[in-house]
Amino acid sequence: MSVEFRVKNKKRPLFMGYSDAMSVSKALDLLPDLSVFGIDESAEDFDERAFLKSPLSEYECLILGVRGKSGRGMELRYDEEQQSYAVRVNTPATIFDWVLAISYLQALSKQLGSEIAGEDGEIYTHDTIEEFDYERDIAAGLHSIDQHLSGDTEVNFCYGVERPFAINRAIMDEILASYNPAAEFSKRLTEMQYLDAYSAHQRFYRNGNDGTIMGSCALTQDLPTILPYKPFVEWQNAEMLKNSDVARWQIALIGIEGDENDAGNYRAIAELEYGEFIARLPKQNYRFIDASYILVDGLSAEQLKALAS
Repeated sequence: MSVEFRVKNKKRPLFMGYSDAMSVSKALDLLPDLSVFGIDESAEDFDERAFLKSPLSEYECLILGVRGKSGRGMELRYDEEQQSYAVRVNTPATIFDWVLAISYLQALSKQLGSEIAGEDGEIYTHDTIEEFDYERDIAAGLHSIDQHLSGDTEVNFCYGVERPFAINRAIMDEILASYNPAAEFSKRLTEMQYLDAYSAHQRFYRNGNDGTIMGSCALTQDLPTILPYKPFVEWQNAEMLKNSDVARWQIALIGIEGDENDAGNYRAIAELEYGEFIARLPKQNYRFIDASYILVDGLSAEQLKALAS
């Protein structure tokens, strides 16, 4: 679920159509401290200057937010058919996400001299958009999650700017029992985004002997790492694989020899079946951060070797 607003682009004079879609840089300049999430800036072929100069119309959407504060962010896209900018907020979003989105719509409305159209047909000005009852939308989203968890769903995932927040029945009950459920949900989801830890990446291999698919991830020496307690195909890979496609899961324990800044000195200490790894992992070396994920301490080489033995 989500809520979308549209702001019509500015028209050129003398029946010359609409102005070109603004660049990524100009879109970010509408409010201070805005960043784009979900872009791999470390990729070898990423050209930051070209990206910032490119028009919004080149992208399906961009996820904008403020680092350290945004929980789910907001989606911005340019609809060439409608010649309008669309701002979408997920349901439920955090309180900060909504405050930022409304501020952005105000800035966009002023910049373009256009009204703000809600998906329900309601029209707002840059002043009246502040009257939008976003707390009601957050409450509706929490109610929807509550209903899902009352049925066959064991875990509900809310996808944030950096990582998902997995909610089960116990976590949902705690959120709803708080003095301000919207604020409690916002706090928990946002904290998940900015944990000082590495989120392990999943890789998949096909067994040459029997053709079955194996899932794998890694735990590296001295690196606090977020891992699923019970492995499953995460959303990034869900289009190509189902959980039932993966015959078994493993985890590689990676040690460091010499200078830890030299990637060439990383070496595999052992590879364990994932369930065996969890069974061997001392409880004092990890903690649950939500219903599905654990944060494992940065383990020393000796601790990794102990797990392997």
